[in-house]
Formats: sequence, structure tokens, C-alpha cells
Amino acid sequence: MELSYGTTILSFLPDPRVAWRILPEVEPVPAAAAGPGILWNAIKQLLGKLREGGAAAGESLLLVVPDHTRRCRLDEVLGLLLPELEARFAPRVSILVANGSHVVQPDPLVRDLVGDKVYNCYPVAQHDCREEGQLESIGMTSFGTPVIINRAALEADRIVTIGGILYHYFAGFGGGPKMLLPGIAGAETIRINHRRTLNPATGQFHPDCREGNIETNPVYLDLAEIVRFFPAALSLQLVLSPQGEIAAAAAGPILPVQRELVPLVRDFYNLPIGERADVVIASAGGHPADINLIQSHKSIHHAYQAVKSGGTLIVLAECREGVGSAAFMDYFTGVSAAEMGRELLGNYRINGHTALTLKSKCEGAQIILISALPPELVRRTGMVPAASLAKAWQLAGPNLPAGATGLILPRAAKYLPISQS
Repeated sequence: MELSYGTTILSFLPDPRVAWRILPEVEPVPAAAAGPGILWNAIKQLLGKLREGGAAAGESLLLVVPDHTRRCRLDEVLGLLLPELEARFAPRVSILVANGSHVVQPDPLVRDLVGDKVYNCYPVAQHDCREEGQLESIGMTSFGTPVIINRAALEADRIVTIGGILYHYFAGFGGGPKMLLPGIAGAETIRINHRRTLNPATGQFHPDCREGNIETNPVYLDLAEIVRFFPAALSLQLVLSPQGEIAAAAAGPILPVQRELVPLVRDFYNLPIGERADVVIASAGGHPADINLIQSHKSIHHAYQAVKSGGTLIVLAECREGVGSAAFMDYFTGVSAAEMGRELLGNYRINGHTALTLKSKCEGAQIILISALPPELVRRTGMVPAASLAKAWQLAGPNLPAGATGLILPRAAKYLPISQS
């Protein structure tokens, strides 16, 4: 068995004493032919919406695009879209990379993201949520979250967001309004919005903050209000198939387009597993899904939903860029998840909810992490470090019950396990 790890492959010979299943057995494929035709139709939709809105030559048009952790075939999208914009409207186009709370990336990574031609021909800037010179306060949501946003979005005549839609472990779905919040929002806006992951009565993770829920999810409902501050903003949103092809795309107002496409995300990425397993081996799916610990947590979160309470979860996540936040490890002080939650209620900081839910998982199962992180750092989180799959199995194997069941999830970042228990 071969599993992705960063940009490499790790081999593993499953223990024959365990009744293994590899899921998905067959990856779903688009019902219709995927590729440029689907994208071109969405671009035509977008051009029509711009025309209806009175787009005129010489106007400034800001394209808000995802960073390198949210791949959506952006270079292909821009390669088709920009010539059409130039030919029909001749706008002054600029591009803003929606880093959210992620750190600003080196220029070569941004060049790779948008493509050489676009990088050389158009102004490309990166959002920095902590750079006050980029930001301006424009109001407040009905939930009480201050709306502090990148000034470029306020100065542009028109805004178009571009992004892919996929499950998000606490906001319901990625893409859509998340391109604006947290995408180009200030750190304080992100902090207060993300604090809504906490149940104010218990300090634990709010049960409505989960994948696929955008109806009663307090984080999503709050961040979705960002669109009322940009009523003319348009979006071009995509769903990639598990094979990485453009399976669907649509353009128009941000929220309706997202709701149009989310059923396809469920069709592709819901993974019925039957009963939970005694042991789960999960790969994030390689780079960039395992670029750092915070990004890799999404795979841990998915795979955890496939393992029995008290079972064992082995995760392959290289984390070549470390943790992903200089302050993230400050949460792990040796306290329980319950204590951490109470502390966060009184002093919430960005990524606190991720630390809390990781700590909670480590109390519910043995989590063994194969990564490039220092072993002592892994232990602080409550996970168990292992240098290889063989070493991980030496730790896990002796603790398994007779007749143990096992699941192997080669692309845990993408698929959401749906169990009967």
C-alpha cells in the first residue's frame, strides 16, 4: 500500500490480522465531461453579470483569489478569464491573494499560484490580516463582529472572487463568502468570527460548527453577512472532482452561487463507511494538504470521524512548514480540553478553536502522527510522534483487540466519513 506524504510516497504492508478496507474503493467521477467547457460556460455567466451591472472601460476590477492552500486550478481560470475581460471591458485589473490569517507567502509561491504570464502582466498583492496599513473598518455584522477589511476591496469599482468549494471543518464549506471573511479581513474580525466556534455555555466546540452545515452554523451565518457590505460583488466558484478536474463552475452573486454548487460537493466527498473502525490510517493526501500542522488538522478531523472511541488513528502529514502559526503551540500547556475551552472563552485568539478540537480528539483516541515536526512538539499536543509507518504500527499494533477492523483513507483532507455509529 502506498500513501502520499508531502511530495513523496510512503509504503506500507497492512497487518493481515486486521480486517482492512481502503476507502473510497473507487473515486467518484463527474457525471458530465469535466474541463474547459464547464469553466468557459461559467466565465460567460460572469461576463454577462458584469455587462448587466454596467461594467465600463477603465474601471478598476479587483480579483480576490485563494492562496496556495486552496487549490482551484487558478492559473487555468485566470488564463481564460483575463483575455475576455480585457477584450470586452478593458478594466484596470489587480489581483489580491486572500491569505486570511495565513502568513504572507514568498513571491515564487505566488507566481506559481497565478502563473508566470499573469504575475508579470498584472499587479498581484497579498492580504496580510495584521498589517494595519492595508485595513479599514466599515461596520459590524448583526452578530457584533467588527468588519475590518482590506482597503483594496473598498477602493475597487468592482470585485470578483474566485475560489473552489470544499468541505470546511467548522465553517460548513470553503469558498463563497469565506473569500472575503476571513480571506481579506483583519485579524480582529477573524478572531471574533472564529470565536463563535465555542459554545458559550460550555467552552467546548459548538456542535453546529461542522462540515456541510450552513443553516444553523454561527460562524458561517456571521461571516456570510460580509456580502451585504459588498452588494455588487460577483464570484466565480468551482468544484473540483477527486481527480482534480473542474467538475462544475458557476458565476454570479456570492451566496446563491455557493448554494447552487454545494450539493455536488456532498455527492463527491461524502464517504459512507458503515461502522467506525478500531484503527484508521489516514494520509492527508500529500502537499499542500499537509503543508503544516494547522492545515493537516483538517485531515485529522475527517479521519477521527472514522475511528471508534478509544481507538487508534495513524496520520501521515509531513508539515514541512512547521505548525503554521507561531502562537499555536502556546495553547498546549498540559491542561485538559475542558480547561482549555474555559480559558479560550475568556481569552480567545486566532486558531484557538483548532487547538481545542485537536486536544479533544487526543483525549478520545490514540493519535499517532508521522511528520517532520520535532517529536517533543508533537507530544505537547497530546499526539504520539512516529518516524515511519513501521514505527507507528509498532506503537499501535499491540493495543488492538482481537478481530480488529481497520480503515485506510488515502486522501483524508478531501473526504468526509459518514458512519452509522
